[in-house]
Amino acid sequence: MTAAMIGAGANLAAGVAIGAASLAGARVPASLRCTTLPNIGFVYFDFNPKEISIARTAQRRNMPSPASGGSQAATQRSDPAKITLADVTLEGMDTKLRCDTLLTWTSPDAGFLGQLLSVVTGQNLRTQPPELTFQWGPPMIGFMYTVNMQSITVKYTRFTSAGIPVRAKVTLGMYEVPSLLGTLPQNPTSGGLVGRRAHTVAHGESLQSIATTNYGNPGAWRRIAEVNGIQDPTRVRPGDTIYLPNPQELADGSAR
Repeated sequence: MTAAMIGAGANLAAGVAIGAASLAGARVPASLRCTTLPNIGFVYFDFNPKEISIARTAQRRNMPSPASGGSQAATQRSDPAKITLADVTLEGMDTKLRCDTLLTWTSPDAGFLGQLLSVVTGQNLRTQPPELTFQWGPPMIGFMYTVNMQSITVKYTRFTSAGIPVRAKVTLGMYEVPSLLGTLPQNPTSGGLVGRRAHTVAHGESLQSIATTNYGNPGAWRRIAEVNGIQDPTRVRPGDTIYLPNPQELADGSAR
């Protein structure tokens, strides 16, 4: 069993437990958690968000219509939903520790182990911040999203006489990561963007070799990783199916 599978199982168990406690009437605060190495952590909010905003944009482009001989607008994909938590409050002697954890989660090299791996290998193998789970209430009827942290603003508003922050207001911007645990409808065309091809990973292949074979550029592995939501390229295994970005995505950096 891989570390990723163990992390996913732990995340599912945590989500179910939190949901059950909420349904039983317990006061369970909104929280963010990460259950995968090297970014494991848990941040709870002392006062729940005053507002939760969710925005998603569908990308459309005119495509030829054989039936009419002209063209028609077709939806190519829906971008990941942007989720914003406004005016979240953290309070207590561990306020700065929790804020520092949130700030760390914006980086692909989150955590000491992630930074150490980059130093040892000489390259950043991660192209996205770590996957987190935002949960408030039971799954499905409450909020439970798998997300990447994209932005965070921390405003410390209260301190002890020794200069220790004991209260902070936090605003978080996150992007949805497709997940079976998520409470947002998934994007059925995320892998079917025009010009993308499915590729089954063969024995001995890596993202770098696949990029070299298909694009003549081993550096294109980062775009492949972004399209498929791959955070750790070393975990790609034979038999996995990945989608290869179209040339326009490689050129303009629009792949997600």
